[in-house]
Amino acid sequence: MSRVTTCHAAWLELVGDLLQARPGAREFPHGRVADLLVTSFGAACCSLHVVDRAWVDHVVRGWPDGYLPTVPPSGLRPDATTHPLIRWYAVTGSSAPQVLGRVPREVAPAAMAAEWSAFARPFGIARQLALPLRAGGTDGGMAAYVLSRPDDDYGDADTDLAALVLPALSALVRQHGVVRGLPDGPGDRARDAGLTERELAVLTLLGAGLTAQAIARRLQTSPRTVHKHLEHLYRKLGVRDRLMAVQRARDAGLLPPAPGPARIPTPRRGDHLDVH
Repeated sequence: MSRVTTCHAAWLELVGDLLQARPGAREFPHGRVADLLVTSFGAACCSLHVVDRAWVDHVVRGWPDGYLPTVPPSGLRPDATTHPLIRWYAVTGSSAPQVLGRVPREVAPAAMAAEWSAFARPFGIARQLALPLRAGGTDGGMAAYVLSRPDDDYGDADTDLAALVLPALSALVRQHGVVRGLPDGPGDRARDAGLTERELAVLTLLGAGLTAQAIARRLQTSPRTVHKHLEHLYRKLGVRDRLMAVQRARDAGLLPPAPGPARIPTPRRGDHLDVH
């Protein structure tokens, strides 16, 4: 069995498990994803980077445990724009995988690349491949899994595999972001109603007034897939359309109550309404 076939089967299993998971998990399973990334790409380690709007690099965690220091040696959070690979995303806003050695000198001059290499090599990091979960946009900054090796560089086969994995991975992270902020009540009731986390995410966005097309963009999937999830939701809620689904979900505590109309106070005797 080829490497691609083996990896494809493993990723299908992971994606299927997360799509069909029951609501309630507060944390995204980054560890499980990182382990599969390390195995799929023959990496020594995987790190999760969250870069804020000021382009300060926060390394959330690394896998396996202990491979990378949890605190920068200097004690200071590094300026992400001095890391050639992350600088690539700061400059280009690209959402595609990228290899450290392929960042052009116009983006990361030779002196910058050499300085970063001298910093990273003692940690067994010489070659890297980034899979961006979020890059640029109105919020600025970025988030990415970064795979590292001490020796052989990443090639076309690796970037091709990363391009296949990334869309599903980004969609799963976005889905979790939709339901993560919900209180415990809706998650518990969604499980009782037999909803998956994916269906709860679609229902939450539906309740926020998004169209199927907008939900598809938010979850990085197709409108056709969203309509299929809506069909499942309608069946499980015992309704026929989106308006009835939202109302039934609110009645069942799956969605927060609809905001009431703004109340205009009745003027008291002696008060005057300013109509000018």
